[in-house]
Amino acid sequence: MRVLALILTLIICVDVKAQLSRVADLNLKDITRCSVDRLGNFYFVGGDGVLKKYDPDGKLLNQTAKSIAPLTLLEPWNPLKVFIFDKGSKKYTYLDHNLETLEATTLEPSLSISPTLFCPANEANKGWILDEADFTLKRVNLSTKEIEFESALPEDWVVEPHFVFMREYQNMIFLLDKNAGIYILNNLGKPIKTIELKGLTFFNFMGEELCYRQGNDIVLFDLYTADIRKIADISKFKNVINTVITDERLAVLTPEKVEIFKLAR
Repeated sequence: MRVLALILTLIICVDVKAQLSRVADLNLKDITRCSVDRLGNFYFVGGDGVLKKYDPDGKLLNQTAKSIAPLTLLEPWNPLKVFIFDKGSKKYTYLDHNLETLEATTLEPSLSISPTLFCPANEANKGWILDEADFTLKRVNLSTKEIEFESALPEDWVVEPHFVFMREYQNMIFLLDKNAGIYILNNLGKPIKTIELKGLTFFNFMGEELCYRQGNDIVLFDLYTADIRKIADISKFKNVINTVITDERLAVLTPEKVEIFKLAR
């Protein structure tokens, strides 16, 4: 059995930069949300609130018939059941692979006073809620409308928090604070590690690696060895808002457009 290496204090960093070969330029402005599904399709929400889905080569596959704004969290990892959540209305919605509504539900009030973030759990009909009222992380059963367990966040995490994204992956919870970085917790809500970063609003995963932007580098963090790989340099791009990486593509988002590149190692 492998021992999770996130607790190690020694982290190995490997600097292997890929060559970027342009695949597509997308005329998308003022992107507010971005993501990727397990098939490598990209998802972008522009200033008009319309969610658009593109294949790895930048071909538009589908888009929502109308705006899905306001939007707090987008999670399309399962392309057959794309998840969106709005904390204002406390409503969560599932979309099919054509981005048409499958179901829309208001979060049960008894589960949370102030759900600032809500994302699907790995288990069917379950989810994770970050309750801003008392800064507890709760795993909930959406079928029985019960809280299975809850855990308070560490006090130093909630001094001046700005939580913007959350996801369960590989039986761990990843919580992003724009002011502090990525907090990693086990599936009981207990802290494992913090990756200190400022200004980040999105991360994604590739196999057993956590993918994120750190300065001008695209970084992959191995969840089981704690090794870090710097695989792309984006210093030539100006005003980068976000990046999304897959095993073959890198999407670079700026205020004026989205550029998709092939990663050549």
